[in-house]
Amino acid sequence: MGACLVTALLFVYAPVLHAMVLQWWNISFYSYAFLIPVVSAYLVWIRRDRVLAIVPQPHYGSGSVLLTLGLLVLVIGQTGGINALQQISLLITLPGMILFLFGKSVLKALLLPITFLLFMIPIWEVVTDPLHVPFQAFSANLGVVLLRVVGIPVFQDGVFIHLPNITLEVARACSGVNYLIAVLATSIPLATIVLTDVRKRILLVMLAMIISVFANSLRVALIGVLAYYDLSGDLHGPYHVLHGVFVSLIGYIAIFGGLWALSRGQQVSHINPSTLGHPERWNIEWKQVRTSWMILAVVLVLAGLFRHVDRSYPVVLRQNLSELSLDSTGWTGNEVSFIEKVEGADKSLSRVYRSTSGGEVRLAVWYFEAQTQGKELVSAGTAKLHSNAIRSKVRLGTQGEAEVNRVLRREGDKTHMIFFWYDINGHIIAGKHEAKIRTVFDAMIHGRTNGALVWVAAVLPSEDQAGKDQTLTTLTDFLEDFYPVLRQSLPNPAD
Repeated sequence: MGACLVTALLFVYAPVLHAMVLQWWNISFYSYAFLIPVVSAYLVWIRRDRVLAIVPQPHYGSGSVLLTLGLLVLVIGQTGGINALQQISLLITLPGMILFLFGKSVLKALLLPITFLLFMIPIWEVVTDPLHVPFQAFSANLGVVLLRVVGIPVFQDGVFIHLPNITLEVARACSGVNYLIAVLATSIPLATIVLTDVRKRILLVMLAMIISVFANSLRVALIGVLAYYDLSGDLHGPYHVLHGVFVSLIGYIAIFGGLWALSRGQQVSHINPSTLGHPERWNIEWKQVRTSWMILAVVLVLAGLFRHVDRSYPVVLRQNLSELSLDSTGWTGNEVSFIEKVEGADKSLSRVYRSTSGGEVRLAVWYFEAQTQGKELVSAGTAKLHSNAIRSKVRLGTQGEAEVNRVLRREGDKTHMIFFWYDINGHIIAGKHEAKIRTVFDAMIHGRTNGALVWVAAVLPSEDQAGKDQTLTTLTDFLEDFYPVLRQSLPNPAD
């Protein structure tokens, strides 16, 4: 029956696990996640005596609630094309199964290994994204201090470090935030396995976080020293990786040293058998559990079948995007190749528009008739557009004023001002999370998941405020004329 339950669980979550593994493989930030299930399994293994000594007392009420919640989150995530929700649902369904079959005491004993699985869910950008800028600044500031201590002349301009022979930038990817998550994923199980005092465990985790921050500053200083003495070779080649490995090694040595110091003199804890049940009590007769186990297996299979049924219907455009014309407004468009890459769109359009007054605007529209796994309006590719974007209000013709995203992006020797937003059945949405929520709402209420991403850009004639104002005027004039025409192609809320 246990094998049947595992099979049923895989039937429900196999697509979710497959997508998760692909993210670990393709995103270097999450490469450590391959070890998380192994560490979690080891945390279960070292608790086996404690777990087997507990008398199982199935808790059908709360177990059913938790299990239902987990499967509901899974369905909502699939309906709205939200990978993170589907992945998080696994960590709700799994404890729900344990609670349903074995009770609160067993779940409590396994709570840490289950919670630790959070580190394998690719959602940590939500936590790390706001930290990149302050971490970049701290690493640059402390790195400059260390360079001056060793006598190297240096001038700092924000995250740029100017040496006599080279200028270094503490880039976003080198902020040290990614290293912080990996260190946390290492220190938490170490503290739990080795240390018995809760205060010492917390101290070790805090020590690991502090070390990760300072280690990255040391890395910046090391690169500065090697670059100053022309010993580093290609700063973006293998030496760059070697610098990171070297400093990471120092950080882990410091963490293990702290672990050794904190573990000295502590007494080994032992399980008191008199306070627990007996291992043989796990040998429950089949007739006592078969009904609940069979019900759970059937529920999982039904949830898996429900997952594989596509309940949404595609919503086609009212008019092909290629027929979109602004000739009557004084804008003339020509087809060009796409700058941004958006995968999975059913219909798309990329043009450069020029006005009679000399303004030039680049336009791209991607339309999804329906969203499915791997074919999503908001994905890893489109999410990159939001980097450094701010909210800005613009007038969209008869639609009135709407909030969209605005970002300045440098490409070669040109700087572009970009506006972009999501158009979901007449709703102008700037935020990626709000777009996901709207998609889920439309899917659950109306049975559709269609939507469009609209992107417009213009080149700044100059980097000063006058150049920005001129470009802003050009984009605003274009949107005033363009959006009412676009709405003739996009579906209405009532379609």
